[in-house]
Amino acid sequence: MTLIEPIMLVGAAIGGVTGAVWGFGSGIGWAAAGLFGGLVLGPLVLMLLLLVIAMLMTLFTKGPRAMLRELRGPPSTKP
Repeated sequence: MTLIEPIMLVGAAIGGVTGAVWGFGSGIGWAAAGLFGGLVLGPLVLMLLLLVIAMLMTLFTKGPRAMLRELRGPPSTKP
């Protein structure tokens, strides 16, 4: 298992529980919709959050040029 699978599973679990709890106050239908919405959107939000945290860590530890270099990737050598 690579690193992406646990992130997706944790994001789905956290998003599903959060959506179900928030929706339960409005009724069982909203709780089910919140559960399914959290299962879909939870992993996406968690991955974006981790990406932003990694970019901020690179920004503060190595500086803005290193962060931009990480986003662009290695320079290509054209023959």
